[in-house]
Amino acid sequence: MISKHNAIGLFSLITIILVLAAGCTSTQSSSAPAPTATVPEESTPVATVTTGSSGTCSPITITQTDGKQVTLPCRPQRIIVANGNAAEMMIAFGAKDKIVGVTQSTSNVSYVMDRISQAENIGDWQIPNVEKMLALHPDVVIAYASSKPKNLDQFAAANITIIYLDCFRLSALASDARAVGTLTGTSNEAEVYARMVEGTIAEVTGRVKKIPAEKYPAVYSESYTDYTISGPGSGSDELLTLAGGKNIGADIATQSAKINTEWVVTRQPDYIFKVISSSNMNPFSEIHQTLINRQGWDTIPAVKNDRVYLFANDVQYGPRSYIGLVYTAQILHPDEFRDLHPRAMLNEYASRYVSGTNKTGMVYP
Repeated sequence: MISKHNAIGLFSLITIILVLAAGCTSTQSSSAPAPTATVPEESTPVATVTTGSSGTCSPITITQTDGKQVTLPCRPQRIIVANGNAAEMMIAFGAKDKIVGVTQSTSNVSYVMDRISQAENIGDWQIPNVEKMLALHPDVVIAYASSKPKNLDQFAAANITIIYLDCFRLSALASDARAVGTLTGTSNEAEVYARMVEGTIAEVTGRVKKIPAEKYPAVYSESYTDYTISGPGSGSDELLTLAGGKNIGADIATQSAKINTEWVVTRQPDYIFKVISSSNMNPFSEIHQTLINRQGWDTIPAVKNDRVYLFANDVQYGPRSYIGLVYTAQILHPDEFRDLHPRAMLNEYASRYVSGTNKTGMVYP
């Protein structure tokens, strides 16, 4: 078994190797030409994009989270980010100076705003203020692919180009990172990060495959809202399944659904997980106590065996969700993942990418 010291050293060694590998590739500056690609005409937006300092302008092509390829006439220099996860990723890769606008929810995140004080607030992420966006003269707007703005007609009328990148689902995290790297001229940094994510997923899933399926524990995974279960295809279900757990809501037809306390009691889960929104200011200890005190839950194996856990949304979704995968696998299969140290991984992410992201509790207890 690998000791804690060796495990941390292993992660650091992997990072160093990836950095050196990235350094051997051709460096792509924000004004350097990017490779072009043939894309379907209907997926190619028309945008007026400012040129780099050299005055040259060459097309760049990226693949959105939804799989569609989009070509821009040249690399954007002024970007509005209507997606807090994409904003964190841009900061991580060193492209913070390109961010000119963010949404209200992002403006409340100190470790993000401390680095992009120049960014203006464009309002709610679901219905951003188009007039405020136009005043910032953006080249593009990055929005969620899985939850698009509700006022897209206003975007179209204002001729605002939108790029759809989620930057939060574990399965698409590496590809989204590479798209952000291409978009912002930080491909080397993005590649190092993407390989780290892919390497972590491979390490976890490789170990999980060696565990007999009958040893995968049953888990009730609850979303932000009480009695809202994470169904198949949701981000929490994806992470849980990769970590070697069985979602008791696997037979639900939707990605989320309202259930009642009796439904959970009947299923008798071995573990209970709940995701806590960053906007929830209640102490984790109080939320945990309320959870285990629900009517009839004292009969559930998860409660009787003290296997009820809270996860901050920062490690369930977003650029740090690969660390959430390690946390989850270690909780479900402690013997198989004892030598991995997710807290050390979180500290390393904060040191290398975005400082301050390790200052709050991610998993409770």
